[in-house]
Amino acid sequence: MYKLAIFDFDGTLVDSAPGIVDVMKDVVNEYKFNPDILQSWSHLIGVPLVKQIEILFPDKLTAFHEEVAAVYREIYDTKTIEICPLFPGLEEMLRKLRDAEILISIASSKRRNLIDVVLEHHSLSDYFSIVVGATDITQHKPHPESILLTAKKLNIPLSNTVVIGDSTYDLDMARNAGVDAIGVTTGIHTREHLQQSEPKHIVDGLHEVWPLILNREIKEPPKPKS
Repeated sequence: MYKLAIFDFDGTLVDSAPGIVDVMKDVVNEYKFNPDILQSWSHLIGVPLVKQIEILFPDKLTAFHEEVAAVYREIYDTKTIEICPLFPGLEEMLRKLRDAEILISIASSKRRNLIDVVLEHHSLSDYFSIVVGATDITQHKPHPESILLTAKKLNIPLSNTVVIGDSTYDLDMARNAGVDAIGVTTGIHTREHLQQSEPKHIVDGLHEVWPLILNREIKEPPKPKS
């Protein structure tokens, strides 16, 4: 059994991808961007917002990237609760992990205040020992800073930590930290895409996640040759 479970937020705990894409569409319409960028943009969910804009428009100046990000946030912030419905089985999973005395945290590229709004709305805040958002770190996914910070603050060894996420950014972050990972197919990346990051497991929903955390496979050390 693991002692610490670090969850991504968007696409992992909440079914926010459709609502996020709708906000992207509003921004595309606002600026009259080529609608074809939506496909590329949607695959960047999980990357910090300004970085998303930089990737989409590498030839534009920083002021433009920040302006587009500000417009996106202005639209998104009015719909935070609406955009973030909980995935089925979320509270049951959290309750089972808590009852097993497993610490639960979030590592997300979303601003922490928005995560807090959703958790408080659904009365879930008390389940989480720590929430690490975009402004709490300097190096973002797939860099392992979020994991290292969380494990250090909660005093849990990395060997007893598992990361759960819906994107390769999450799974690569886990791999870069040297911790186990569970991929979920409920977000932006397909099972085939997730497999590229070589997680320990890939599942199709939260109801499959908690048994893997509780019933962790621990490999027996090799027996010495006689």
